[in-house]
Order: sequence, then C-alpha cells, then structure tokens
Amino acid sequence: MQLDPGIKLNDTYFNVRKSQLSKQGYKATGIEDLVDRFCKVDELTSKSVLKPGIEKQENLPSYSETKRALVKKRRIEREKTKGEKWFNLPATAMTDELKNDLKIIQMRSVLDPKHFYKKNDLQVLPKYFQVGTVLDDAADFYHSRVPRKERKKTLVEELLSDEDFRMRNKAKLDRAMRMRKRSNFIFRNRRARRNKDKM
Repeated sequence: MQLDPGIKLNDTYFNVRKSQLSKQGYKATGIEDLVDRFCKVDELTSKSVLKPGIEKQENLPSYSETKRALVKKRRIEREKTKGEKWFNLPATAMTDELKNDLKIIQMRSVLDPKHFYKKNDLQVLPKYFQVGTVLDDAADFYHSRVPRKERKKTLVEELLSDEDFRMRNKAKLDRAMRMRKRSNFIFRNRRARRNKDKM
C-alpha cells in the first residue's frame, strides 16, 4: 500500500533547460533567458581538464604548463596566420588542384613567350594566399568576357582546353625532340670516329 501525500513531486524543482521547457510547452520567461545567457555549459566546460572518459586515463593532464610548452603552443598559433601586418591572412589548405595552379603561376613565363614576367620572389610554393573569383563587368559583356561554356574550374583545365597553347607546346616539344635526336646523332658519330682513330 502506498501513501499519497497529494503533492506532485515532478513540479517541485525548477526546470531551467530550454530544450526540455520547449518540449513541455512552456514559453520562455525572464528566468530562462537569464539562465541561457549566463549558464552556457558547453563554453564553461570547454576549458575544463575534466572531460568525458577521464577515468580511463592513467594520469591527469597537468594544470600548469612549462615555459617550453607555452612557447611551442604560441609558435603553432603564430604559424596559422601571416601576421597582423598582413591582416592575419590564414594559411590555406593545400589540395592537388591548388598546387598545380600555383606551379602554373610560377612558370607563367613559359605560357606566353612574347610576354615578359618579373622573376618569382619565392622558389617554393607559398603557404599564405587566397583564391578569388574575377567578376565580369556588365560593360564588357560583348568584348572581353569569357562565356560560361568556356569557363573552367582550374588553370590547368583552362590551359588544356586552349587550342593555341596546345599547338604552341606541341611545336616546341617537336623542336626539342628533333634537336635532341640531332645532338645524339652527332655525339654517336664523334664517338665512332674516335674509336676508329684509336684502332
């Protein structure tokens, strides 16, 4: 036999979690807004050493850090951006497409032999850079605009679709192969003459 005190024990405590309140059909009041503003559990526990699964660890992480560890952490943080003078330009994640585009930009003097380009500042690929999209001006609709069908995602695809570039490269390759064949022929003839003279 159970005794009935006549009090509903479910309603004796405040329920301050907004998600549960919305499920129960309550509207937000001043108290709930204050709780949401000042009791952000995720933000408060993000800096905490006690995290889920801590009981499985052999030893607890130290609360204080050594000077060397702090210097290392600051260096890693500093390497994420170019610096304040560059408005904290972030280091871009390298993909194969970006790497190929940067290589093409570095070898731009080969693309157009009649155009002079300044020498590259860096011999290696840059770490800090941003990629943008050139927007067309409405006034250039009929003149210097590239139609959508001819637009490509990367510089490599754009160059491979360019007929003049491919023809120029093919001619250059043919010329180089002919010169190589000719120099090999001359070298072999010289070697054969030397061998004859020695006999």
